[in-house]
Amino acid sequence: MTTLEVLTAARKRIDTPSKWCKGYISAGSRCCIMGALDEVTLTYIEFHKAKDVLLSQVGDGIEEFNDHPTTTHRDVLALFDRAIEAERKRGMA
Repeated sequence: MTTLEVLTAARKRIDTPSKWCKGYISAGSRCCIMGALDEVTLTYIEFHKAKDVLLSQVGDGIEEFNDHPTTTHRDVLALFDRAIEAERKRGMA
């Protein structure tokens, strides 16, 4: 998968609040940002390329962002949207 495909698939994996969680990689059918990346990637390289794009947009640790008390599901989707847009632009350069 391309990095854009990974980011898009991971976003889809947690696209509703009932699919997303804080404090755990996964909890039943729910998962955090890192859990979503883990579920949709097939290789270490795919995982880390997508993680690096997310990190470039969050400016802090992904786990810390996901689990921060004030982070909402909307914030998580907005992070994915910024990362997806950045990856699209990078692909056009």
